[in-house]
Amino acid sequence: MTDRLYYPDSYARRFTGRVLETAPSGKPPIAVLDQSLFYPTSGGQPHDTGRLGTARVVDVVVREADDAVLHVLDTQVDPGPIEGVIDWTRRFDHMQQHTGQHILSQALLHAAGAETIGFHLGPETVSVDLGVANLPELRVAEAESLANQVVAAHVPVRAWFPTGSELAALALRKQPEVTGPIRVVAIGEFDRSACGGTHVATSGEVGLIAVQRAERLKRGIRVEFLCGERARADYARKHAIVRELSAALTCSPGELGESVNRLRDAFQDARRQLSVYRERELDEEAARRLAGSAQQGDLRVVRAAWDERPIEEVKGLALRLTSHPGVVVLLGIAGARAQVLFGRSDQLAVDLETVFRRTLEALGGGRGGGTRLLQGAAGPADLATVERVLQEAEARLGAAGS
Repeated sequence: MTDRLYYPDSYARRFTGRVLETAPSGKPPIAVLDQSLFYPTSGGQPHDTGRLGTARVVDVVVREADDAVLHVLDTQVDPGPIEGVIDWTRRFDHMQQHTGQHILSQALLHAAGAETIGFHLGPETVSVDLGVANLPELRVAEAESLANQVVAAHVPVRAWFPTGSELAALALRKQPEVTGPIRVVAIGEFDRSACGGTHVATSGEVGLIAVQRAERLKRGIRVEFLCGERARADYARKHAIVRELSAALTCSPGELGESVNRLRDAFQDARRQLSVYRERELDEEAARRLAGSAQQGDLRVVRAAWDERPIEEVKGLALRLTSHPGVVVLLGIAGARAQVLFGRSDQLAVDLETVFRRTLEALGGGRGGGTRLLQGAAGPADLATVERVLQEAEARLGAAGS
C-alpha cells in the first residue's frame, strides 16, 4: 500500500519517496512508491500530473490487488530515493472544483430535494447528475445562491478518518458504499460527505460557484457548473463578448437584449422580402427557359447545368417548369458532389428512369430516385462534364421517343 501524502495535506507540492517497483523491460514505464502526493483517478476526480525525478507523470491509477498507487511515466526511473513534484495549477483547480461540488450538491439537496448520484470533473466543465425527473430553474437558482453564501461564509473544510463510533454518529449526505476506513470531508456544519479527494482548506477558496446549465438525462438531471478560476475565466470570456457586441451594436450592455431583438426582427423581415424576390426570379427564369426550350415532337425539353447552385433552387425551377404540360427537365449541378435532377409534367407518358440511371452512372453516382422528380448524387464533376452527360441524356431521350 502506498502512503497517500495528500490525505493530511492537499497543499503540499513536493515530496521525497522511494521507488519500490518499476515495470519490466518492454512494458510502459511505471513506478510504485512507498509514499506519494500524486492523486490517482477516482471518485470522479482526475489524476494529478507532474514529475518524478526527470520523468513526467502522465497518469496515476490504483492497483486493486494491493491498493498501490501506480505512477505511469513517459520514461523509466530507477529504484531508490526520488523526488516528486506535482503540477500545482492542476491540483488546486481540482481542489476548487471538487470542494465546490460538495457545496453545490448539498445546496441542491436543500433547495430541490435533488440527490447527487454522479459526479464528473472534466478539463473544462464540472457536472453532477441528480436523481430527479424535473428540476425547475427557480430551484437551480436558489441552490446556486445558497452555495455561494456558504462560499462567502469562509467556513473551514476538514478532512479526516473518523473512528467507527464517530462515523456512525455523523449525518453524512450519502452513506458510503465501500468497506474499510472511511474518509469524511466536512464543510463547516453545512455538508459532511465520505470522500477521498483533494479539497481546499476553507470554503472561501472555492471563489465562486457558477451554474452553466441543466439538462435532462435518461436517469435524471445533469447540472454543469464552474468554480474558482474556471468561473472567473468564463466571466472574463463572456464579458469580452458583451463588450464586443455592445460596440458593434452601439448600445450599452443593458440594451443588448433590445438591440438583438430589433436586429432579429429586421433580419426576418429581410429574409421574407428576399424570399419574395427569389420566388419572382425563379418564375421569370422558368418562363425564359421554357420559351427557349428544345422541341422534340410533342415534348419540350429544358436542359441546364450550373456550378454549385443550391439544390432547393433547382428543385423550385423544375417544379415550375413541369407544372406546364408536355415538359421534360434535365438539370444538373457541378461541384464536389455533382447532382442530377430529371422531371416531367403530370400525365406525360415518358419513361425517364432508364435515362436517369445511365446519366448517374456516367457521373460515377449510385442509386437515386423519386416519382415526378428523379434526384441523385454522384462524385465530383466539373461543369463541362455535367453539361456533356445531360446532352447525352437528351439525345437518348430523343432516340427513345423516335
